[in-house]
Amino acid sequence: MKKSRMIAAVAASVVAASALAVSAGAYTGYLGFQNTVYSFRNAWNEGTYGLNANNDAFKNVIVWGGNDPETYPELEDYFDYDVTGYILPVQWTDANITEDGTYTVALDGFDWTLDGASSFNLLFVDTDIPIDSGAVIKNCKVLVDGAEAQTIAEPWVNPDEKEYVSVLLENIWNSDIVDRYSGAYPTTSLAIQFDVEGLSSGAADAAVEEAPAATEAPAATAGDTTAAVTSSKGSPDTGVEDVAVIAGLAIAAGAGIALTRKRK
Repeated sequence: MKKSRMIAAVAASVVAASALAVSAGAYTGYLGFQNTVYSFRNAWNEGTYGLNANNDAFKNVIVWGGNDPETYPELEDYFDYDVTGYILPVQWTDANITEDGTYTVALDGFDWTLDGASSFNLLFVDTDIPIDSGAVIKNCKVLVDGAEAQTIAEPWVNPDEKEYVSVLLENIWNSDIVDRYSGAYPTTSLAIQFDVEGLSSGAADAAVEEAPAATEAPAATAGDTTAAVTSSKGSPDTGVEDVAVIAGLAIAAGAGIALTRKRK
């Protein structure tokens, strides 16, 4: 019974660790914007309103502006900086980026006429892909209210982002942007479809290629179910090395199963 429990536990650990290894190779892409009356969603890694800011701002939209519903009468104090903005619930579509390909980020459920704006100060796509991964973002197709408004083949790389892959489609304070967004302003929905290239051959795959295969573990022989499990250099960030160790234990456990049956 003890051996059976141990074997089941090892098998469960292998499944869980394998799932962890797969998820560790995935990245996320985000749609961000700021309009002319400063309603916005900031970059995911921004400290005050970003993903880890311990508030609901990043999951929704922060709204300032003039033409607001009766439920937000305080917002009639246009550009009153005592007002820090109101969080309105919306539906974001973030991109789960696992390899080179085409992805979409989107915002639905937001009334773009709410605050009286008619254009963007900022429009961008940012990711948590490391900037040294070799990945680039290309062919940004902006979809406004379900229709293509403009495609920017070579979007401007965000010069202020030093750690992660990020591109600007508009930044009114950056005069260097050559091909900037000049299409329609949304009324009901906004989406950006974009291509990721270079990720599959970049640093993201290096950790997987360097990780030891499970078959490198010493083969356990009959009567020896305690063979040492060794591994070469793995990726400390992805946990791939731990997966190989657990897989090696599973091989040893499997030998134990065969031995038990043989003894019967």
